[in-house]
Amino acid sequence: MSPVVRAIGPRSILGESPLWDARTGELLWVDIDGRQVHRWRWDTEEVTSLTLGGRPGSIALTPDPETVLLASEHRIGLLHLANGRVEWKVTLPIPHATVRLNDGRVSVTGDFWVGSMHVPSKDRRFISAIYRIHPDWTWEPVITDVGVANALVSTRAGMHWADTLRGACWILDEAAPTPVASGSGEPHATFAAAGLEGGPDGACVDAQDNVWIACVHGGALACFDAAGQLIERIELPVRRPTCPVFGGPDLRTLFLTTIGGGGNYPVFDDEPDAGRVMVLDVDRQGVPENVFRPAN
Repeated sequence: MSPVVRAIGPRSILGESPLWDARTGELLWVDIDGRQVHRWRWDTEEVTSLTLGGRPGSIALTPDPETVLLASEHRIGLLHLANGRVEWKVTLPIPHATVRLNDGRVSVTGDFWVGSMHVPSKDRRFISAIYRIHPDWTWEPVITDVGVANALVSTRAGMHWADTLRGACWILDEAAPTPVASGSGEPHATFAAAGLEGGPDGACVDAQDNVWIACVHGGALACFDAAGQLIERIELPVRRPTCPVFGGPDLRTLFLTTIGGGGNYPVFDDEPDAGRVMVLDVDRQGVPENVFRPAN
């Protein structure tokens, strides 16, 4: 039996960055190209949406359930969900107008790690980076020469990340003092070695420290153990899954954002639920989301 139970929410052009807030019992996610942030309530299944001025690459929890950390275009700030107001705190000196912020996650140390990508990714330009934003809003680049930064998630070994264009994942020691170049060092896992199609997109971690990665353009969800070995592969009814997260009252429901198409993305008529959030039962339990606690 397929672990895919159903699809929820509106159809996004480019759904990404799902986030479970246990305090409110809500799932939040973004539609990057639709320039929206969505909220879905577990108890009522009510959906509310905010339209933003720029493309929201990723979001993260803060101590206030009505405020999320927002990475959009070249900036990082605090988005107030009640009215859509953004307090911009950091503008990154990204030298390329074609590059925008993409996947982001709060680490166990409380820093926000966020990557960037050139649009369109099919150009295969390695001109992006991954940055670490501290609670006092200071920041530094930690990975350079990136194609498409993705799969950022804290593991017990360090910060997991992937370069979608290279089809590989690495784990970086969070105490690493100087930036490293994407593609350097031994990968933690590669899609080629695992026999996976597509590329690594967003990721989450379960209570056993396994990393679940969306295989964008590969129509699957992959699970790697702490040693980087593929231990599970789930076929999906969509070609372009983007990012999973565990949620629900017991963190045993896996939510998965997807690409629906439109704009720069084709629409596939045989995927009626593409762009919506897939709800899966994978018989695993997740871990609570880390919270970014701004100092000011």
